[in-house]
Amino acid sequence: MRVVIALCLTLGLGGSALFGFSVFTPAACLVVLGVAYGWPRLTDSPQPRSTSIMLALFGLAAIGTTWVSEASPHLEWLPTLAGIGLLWTFVQNLARGMGASHAVANVSAQVAGLVISLSAAAWVAAYRLPSDNGTVLAGLVAVVLALAATALPLPARFTSPLAMAVGVAGALGASLAVGDFDLGLVAAGVLGLIMGLLAAAVDRLLGLVADSRYQAAQLASARGTEKARHFAVQLTLGAAPIALGGVVVYVLTRILGAG
Repeated sequence: MRVVIALCLTLGLGGSALFGFSVFTPAACLVVLGVAYGWPRLTDSPQPRSTSIMLALFGLAAIGTTWVSEASPHLEWLPTLAGIGLLWTFVQNLARGMGASHAVANVSAQVAGLVISLSAAAWVAAYRLPSDNGTVLAGLVAVVLALAATALPLPARFTSPLAMAVGVAGALGASLAVGDFDLGLVAAGVLGLIMGLLAAAVDRLLGLVADSRYQAAQLASARGTEKARHFAVQLTLGAAPIALGGVVVYVLTRILGAG
């Protein structure tokens, strides 16, 4: 299911990139909303609704400030949003009371979710850089192919190298298909390799979280918990690598001198 979710998000971003910035930005918002819904349920947050609201608000705010930014690097508000989000996280968890269980784990999980949610704004920033957006398309193709490789019913020692290989192949193929001479074949190969490594690492790390036991016994016995958590896990496994991939695309585009 996570591959289908990733494919839908990738098609949304890639397809909207062909129609202009005003269409690409809402597509990036869908990635934020996917992370916002799935992350607190994946990590078994004791405050799933408030955590989802928090991740959605800050992720959308990051995209909004990137949208209205008038000059490169377009991400100047990201440190401010990250600081406010960190403060929000501590206040939200302090509201649970001094004797709340798993406080460190919950704060750590929420901060990690905040980083992933904010990372989606990098796609919008990369799209706004003065290039032909071939890097954006190549990165999207690489990450979705790498995610498909990690979903194969094989041990991680096989799927991880395969994810990096198909990531390189996907980025090279996309670069050649769109005729992106600004990116270049070497840079496209590096982009695909990093995207494959990112997809494999995120799948491995979040897979361990998904297989862990519930923190709270009442959640384990609640009706419909397994079904809802399964969907949230797949949604997060599909959306998180795409959100983080925006940072890779943005940095590489800046290194190549497009910004």
